[in-house]
Amino acid sequence: MPYAIGPFFTSTWAAKVAAGLAVMAMSACQPSSPNTAPSIGAGGDMDAHGCKASAGYVWSTVQQRCMRLFEDALSFDPHVDNPDQTLKAFVVLGPEKAEVFLPQLQGPVALDIVNTMAGDARPVVLRNTAEQVEVVRVKDMYVLSIKGQVKFTHDAVLDSPLSKI
Repeated sequence: MPYAIGPFFTSTWAAKVAAGLAVMAMSACQPSSPNTAPSIGAGGDMDAHGCKASAGYVWSTVQQRCMRLFEDALSFDPHVDNPDQTLKAFVVLGPEKAEVFLPQLQGPVALDIVNTMAGDARPVVLRNTAEQVEVVRVKDMYVLSIKGQVKFTHDAVLDSPLSKI
């Protein structure tokens, strides 16, 4: 005869719960099927340069190192006329060249550093003629144009590396 453990539970009920928990615990210890492919954890996806994409690293040709663009590059926000307002562009400066990482492209676009005349009202500071990509200083900001269309902007600050070009 079952005896009462409390006002609502009986020893039979407790035995059923214990048996159910034991079955669930044993079924959780089943070995994985041999057809299951091992998953690659974070950081297990190094590229040819040793950069871990899952950790946010990409290879910079101009700096010859793996870097996180959101930490080490100059970020350009989408211009108000840019139909895609969700992704930024990133410019990486090197000693003799620069490169821009655009959200719609897999790799960077190489940019030449342009030496402009002093006093130029709208100096082009970076350019790739073949791809029609330019970074131009306009008043208190830099604009990144692609094929003549302003797509991204970067606020000019006094200590911006772009102002030292």
